[in-house]
Amino acid sequence: MQPSVFTISVGNLTVGGTGKTPHIEYLIRYFLKKNENSENYKLATLSRGYGRKTKGFFLANKQTTTSEIGDEPMQFYQKFAQNNQNVNIVVCEKRVLGAQKIIKLFSTTKTILLDDAFQHRAIKPHFSILLSDYNRPFYEDFLLPMGRIRENRKGARRADVVLVSKCPSSLIEEKRQIIRKKINNYTKSPVFFTSFDYDKPISLVDSNQELKLESDKNYSFGILAGIANYQPFQKYIEKNFTSFGKLETQKNFPDHYDYTEKDIEFLKDVNSNKIWFTTEKDAVKLRPLIQSFTEKEQNKISIFYIPIRVVFLDKNEEKQFQELIEEKQF
Repeated sequence: MQPSVFTISVGNLTVGGTGKTPHIEYLIRYFLKKNENSENYKLATLSRGYGRKTKGFFLANKQTTTSEIGDEPMQFYQKFAQNNQNVNIVVCEKRVLGAQKIIKLFSTTKTILLDDAFQHRAIKPHFSILLSDYNRPFYEDFLLPMGRIRENRKGARRADVVLVSKCPSSLIEEKRQIIRKKINNYTKSPVFFTSFDYDKPISLVDSNQELKLESDKNYSFGILAGIANYQPFQKYIEKNFTSFGKLETQKNFPDHYDYTEKDIEFLKDVNSNKIWFTTEKDAVKLRPLIQSFTEKEQNKISIFYIPIRVVFLDKNEEKQFQELIEEKQF
């Protein structure tokens, strides 16, 4: 089934960790900016809602909790839909049903973004984006359980474009050409390269609090994260903050981990002067737990999340990518 409104799928061949969430966010920003002067324009994201405690169709609202829709949809909602009626965040394990209900409930919907839907063949998107992690390219991987890919590499031929994600910003053109050639063994679709741009750390206790580090002090840092591939995040912390101190502790949990207060009791340690870093995805689950602490306990906690944005390594490639999307629109 192909929906009656323009639909884009963002997915991968690999189990977790290719950067789907920030790429969905890139598309949300792109479409909102492009249609900022359009009347009655609505956009929706449709996710399965991995790890949620609910079933069926669920539309996020101001009373929604992470357990009802999952961490990534909650992140979409808090960033884009909480104060914007033109964006709807929906979860539904049956994508066809989800798309049909979105169109029925919101007749002015013009765009639906399908999160992690590359293997969901029941729904046929108008434009399909395949992500491949630069550090773990699908063409070097093997099917589960020997490797981490969900289907044969030849599945890449269904993609309209391949984005190689999490690239180092210094990736030279010669290396890109080698990667393109290897990907083109499986699909002749265009191949572009993206990276992450990290924003300033934001306090989970007080969003107005800035992280101010003094060069003459020796700080102790820790990482608290539950993501599929935390190495790029770790490398960013090491590169940008260890000149102010030492990364001494890492508490790594499984992807989409459902934190409990017991898991973060250590943050209450009044004798600890450690500064903790976490990801934006983890923040949506950690924030309510930290808010349940007493004010005195919260005042002792130094934990910051670091928002990320997708950037194309080449602006001309970004323009080509956007033109490919526009060609498919109707």
